[in-house]
Amino acid sequence: NLFMLELDPRCTQIATFALALAAWRSGGYRPLPTSNIACSGIAVTGQLEDWLRLAGGDERLSTALERLYKLFRDAPTLGSLINPADVPLNERMFSADYEEVAPLLEKALAVERDDPAATVLGAAAEGVAKAAKLLAGHYTLVATNVPYLGRGKQDEVLYNFCEEHYPEGKNDLATVFVERCRLLSSPSGAYAVISPHNWRFLQSYKRLRIKLLKEQTWNLIVNLGPKAFRTPMWDFNVGFSILSNCPASTTHLIIGLDASTPKSSEDKAAQLCTDALQSTVQMAQINNRNASISFAHATRAALLSDYVSVHYGSKPGQTSRVTRFFWELPVIDQTTWVFMESTPNNTAIYTGKSEIALSLDAITALEIAEFGVRGREAWGRLGVILSQMATLPCSIYLGSFFDNNTSVLIPGNPSDLQAIFAFMRSGEFATQVRLRNQKIDIDTGSMVNIPFDLADWQSVADFAGPLPEPSSNDPTQWLFGGHPVGATEPLHVAVARLLGYRWPQQAQDDLGAHADADGIVCLPAVAGEAPAAERLRGLLAAAYGGAWSATEQERLLASVGFTGKTLDDWLAAGFFPQHCRLFHNRPFIWHIWDGRKDGFAALVNYHKLDRARLEKLTYTYLGAWINRQRDERDAGVAAADGRLVAALELQKKLIAILDGEPPYDIYVRWKPLNQQPIGWAPDLDDGVRLNIRPFVTAGVLRSRFTVHWKVDRGKNPDGSARVNDLHKTRSEKQAARAEAGQL
Repeated sequence: NLFMLELDPRCTQIATFALALAAWRSGGYRPLPTSNIACSGIAVTGQLEDWLRLAGGDERLSTALERLYKLFRDAPTLGSLINPADVPLNERMFSADYEEVAPLLEKALAVERDDPAATVLGAAAEGVAKAAKLLAGHYTLVATNVPYLGRGKQDEVLYNFCEEHYPEGKNDLATVFVERCRLLSSPSGAYAVISPHNWRFLQSYKRLRIKLLKEQTWNLIVNLGPKAFRTPMWDFNVGFSILSNCPASTTHLIIGLDASTPKSSEDKAAQLCTDALQSTVQMAQINNRNASISFAHATRAALLSDYVSVHYGSKPGQTSRVTRFFWELPVIDQTTWVFMESTPNNTAIYTGKSEIALSLDAITALEIAEFGVRGREAWGRLGVILSQMATLPCSIYLGSFFDNNTSVLIPGNPSDLQAIFAFMRSGEFATQVRLRNQKIDIDTGSMVNIPFDLADWQSVADFAGPLPEPSSNDPTQWLFGGHPVGATEPLHVAVARLLGYRWPQQAQDDLGAHADADGIVCLPAVAGEAPAAERLRGLLAAAYGGAWSATEQERLLASVGFTGKTLDDWLAAGFFPQHCRLFHNRPFIWHIWDGRKDGFAALVNYHKLDRARLEKLTYTYLGAWINRQRDERDAGVAAADGRLVAALELQKKLIAILDGEPPYDIYVRWKPLNQQPIGWAPDLDDGVRLNIRPFVTAGVLRSRFTVHWKVDRGKNPDGSARVNDLHKTRSEKQAARAEAGQL
């Protein structure tokens, strides 16, 4: 009484052997009857003419046989979706019922002898005929972990089949299989499926939910969340559902369990055994928004939507062209760039404020058609900006341009902002939202159609006190004031100040006197300048004033993982990789070195590194170091010869970058050839990612970091790919400029 269908022949054999082994372990070795296991993915090899001949000229039988032939011809794609007994509505007047055609189908399939299950135990092969019998059958219990394949990835055969036979569930093969399992179930039989759980609440499955709520009995729903499988696989939210193939009574309760929080399959299993059961009336689910399945008991108390309006963010389109981190530019010229608010990334009141975007005037001038402007109604107003993903972090929205990774909630009454923010920062907000929508990215309705008691949350807000003025101690936020003391990363801020970087909100202070004029600070003492660690210590002493001490220095070094080490140690080995991580792999302080721990190294402010300053680094600072190594070599100083060779090699690479021949050239995909930089002549508006390529290629940076020049998403206006990893010679660029009349 156990039946199995499997798409893959090899897996069919494994299942057959596993079943036999289980039987032998249970009752000892003995001859076993032929198993009811079949491979549903084997295509028929016979000819259509042979099948049609079996109809004896009966047009209705011929139509039915032709339909079945086409289905089984596509068996490797359709597999267990094939239902021999399902006659499409538009064919029912012209096609025989399955009961009439079944004997002919059995004859047609009798010659198809490929049977993976039979080969395991040496039974007589029944091939596709056995699969056809099982596919047309009905069963007391159907259980499966459904296959997953979104509509956009389905091939033409599968796409069209799902469209025709399963229109309500067609958006994902997984949901199609929920419907198929229903059809395989006998009346009052049950089907238990593991599937992505989004079909229970997404609007696109509303018709399917209403149909199943009216026609089926929902027995059990379990939210398993991510990491529900022991086998490592792509992570996504899954659920377990058990339904019966019969209508439910008007008072029937759906039982629910939630094991989405544990991080391993073992912990989820343990929670399922101990967690309290939830219940909700099945037929009441039809009255939920989009008929989504929820165990939150609906009441018409005040909703958050009564107090806020929701606004979607703009779609930048060519993100790599349109947006930057604010630190990629020395000054934010607001005729070209505007501050942008995006995904809140921690629990701070003001966060998600690391980026800038091209202004609308610049977008228009550059003819970037993909840019989609939304959310204008929210600009210039205070509200709450919310990530649409995961744990739904939020931050105070300051009225700036914001992108489509977020939604902004604007209070109808500005005085309600603190209460609304208190609620949205609490765990209660995320809990209420996730009761209604477990999809990773949530829809607007789920975001605001949740209970909200303004008076209660106003009390919470009053207790917390008024919101502080917009500011941040995080140097990756454009609200940061630029002072090391009190910053989340004081040493990194101090290095940036030493190299002459200014944050957008930075006020004048005494630390400006310590900033290097040319943005080049060598780690060793070179060309009459003190070593970097000594200069950094002086800036820190000025910043901390009377609080500065050797103990404070040790505390700061410990905070960056250099306990017991010196500032020299950290600058030499720790600063640059940490700087790259802190500033999202768009470093604006570059650590250039010759590859030797005792060799030449310098920190440079990328914003100031024009051609003249790169020449100064190459010939003045590095040149002075080279001269010193020659003198020391001649004097017989140990290792001086090795340092000289490394320094000369570094100088050779820097000269190559100055010259700009491939592979040490800069390429900007959105600029025509006549506007491409010749030699080292970066346009800072093009961003760190593109301008740093010659230095990464030359291998002169202190450590590797995550950066690439792969093809960007989307297409150019002419339909070509957005390729970044191209190289153009100086002569090609000069010829293009000459042709454009620029030379």
